[in-house]
Amino acid sequence: MSIPVKYTVTPPVPAIYGMSPATAMQGGPAFTLTVNGALFTGQSVVMWGGSARTTSFVSTSQLTAQITAADIASAGSIDVTVVDGAAVSSPSTFVVTALPPLALSGLSPSSLPAGSADFHVAAIGTGFSSASVIAWNGTALPTTYLSSTLLRAAVSATRVAAPGTAQITVVNPAGQGGTSPARPLLITPATLDAVSFQLNPAHTGAVTFRNVALPAATLWSVNLGGTASYSLVVGQTVFVMASIGGNSQLFALNASTGATTWGPVQFAGTANAAYDSGLLYVVNGSGNGVQLLTALDPATGSARWSASVAGSWFAQPPVAAGGLVGALNAGVVTVLNGATGALLWNGSFGGASGALAITPDGIYGSAPCTTVDLLPLDGTVLWSTNTGCSGGGGDTPVVANGVVYSPINGGYSGIAYDAETGAVVGSFSTTTLPAVTATTIYELSGGTLRALALSNNAVLWSFAGDGQLDTAPIVVGGYVFIGSFGGNLYALDASTGQQLWSQSFGVPINASADGSLSNYGGLAAGNGLLLVPAGNTVTAYLLSTNP
Repeated sequence: MSIPVKYTVTPPVPAIYGMSPATAMQGGPAFTLTVNGALFTGQSVVMWGGSARTTSFVSTSQLTAQITAADIASAGSIDVTVVDGAAVSSPSTFVVTALPPLALSGLSPSSLPAGSADFHVAAIGTGFSSASVIAWNGTALPTTYLSSTLLRAAVSATRVAAPGTAQITVVNPAGQGGTSPARPLLITPATLDAVSFQLNPAHTGAVTFRNVALPAATLWSVNLGGTASYSLVVGQTVFVMASIGGNSQLFALNASTGATTWGPVQFAGTANAAYDSGLLYVVNGSGNGVQLLTALDPATGSARWSASVAGSWFAQPPVAAGGLVGALNAGVVTVLNGATGALLWNGSFGGASGALAITPDGIYGSAPCTTVDLLPLDGTVLWSTNTGCSGGGGDTPVVANGVVYSPINGGYSGIAYDAETGAVVGSFSTTTLPAVTATTIYELSGGTLRALALSNNAVLWSFAGDGQLDTAPIVVGGYVFIGSFGGNLYALDASTGQQLWSQSFGVPINASADGSLSNYGGLAAGNGLLLVPAGNTVTAYLLSTNP
């Protein structure tokens, strides 16, 4: 005779050992919660304060659940459990931290020139939520939440078409802090100064004067006693470096006569310069890891401050804009307060040479195979791309019309990216920096200069000159200027490529020396002048009396 035996089967009780994350800031965005534990099944459900959340089974020891922005809209503690049929785990506590008081401590940019293209303004502060918006004179802008201390908003070019001041605030929803005190964003008059290598901090190589006439003769020519660099043109002064016996000398010349205003000021090793907001900046060094960034009074040449630049390669050109000055050395970025020399931040993105490029809303660097966009005020990585290539490359990027031309491959060829998103928009192939206008890119490749339409990449014209073209081209209004190793300077019609003018110097025109132990060369144009470095001389031509 058999005896019946009754077995009672109880479901396994799931257990929670931990969560990631275990805390969040009030008002943050939706996120995925990872729950770690034991005895999970495909039927397990994560409960948030007693309500089921969309759950994915990863393994018997891990689940993920989708937590909405509404779930963390209020500060407090939430019990998280795992339910599997009738079995319920012990609760684990998730903490939503209260937002600190709303404050707007900084803007990037805090100023920019009138006529700038579409850009993003970044608000830095505390108490931001995913529902916060940046307001421009009280009007909400399309805003992206990056963290409780950082927001970014798109600004159209129409808002900065003329000089003035915009009041920027951060507006939080009811119950999350209201509206911050306003901070001003200055829209300054556009300048015709040449303030950087390849004319401007974005290195576009393009400037527009009101009228341009090709000159019949030189305005002046000065022998500097050493190899002449690219020039800066600031108001009525031309700043130019001379390389002599492995060291450098900086001259300030009268823009009308070429007479020495002050100098030479001596710098050890190679040296390159930039200008912004009333100060002249020089990076110098000998390639042994000792690099200095010095701010000088442009009226006298006297030093205001000096600071070390991290890195162990060559003294690449500095860039300065919006009150910041930056330097790149061996892929290490150093950004300082332009007025005081105080270090704001350091960053790194690989063994890049060349200079950084600065726009109102980004600092761009081109390392081998990699392009990076950094927030100027604090170095936050806005986007980064890697092509997966190998080998050398990387140099000075060019940013124009919302596109970054990044020379990440060997030589100077590379990829064109959307400057705001990092999306690939094309490619280019040059042997030096291209010049870019609103409609055309001018590329030097294999000794031949080509003009390509930005709309469809069609070749509009090509020009070979003496077969030794080697400087980066620059565009001044309707003219393209380019120099050659053979010592010839050419002016071409920017629309047709027809040669309209030429000059012969008898010695090579000094081209840029990207990534090498040498002062950078290159043509420059500013405030109606064209400056040409050839051998030991810098020669000025007057292109416009009313630029």
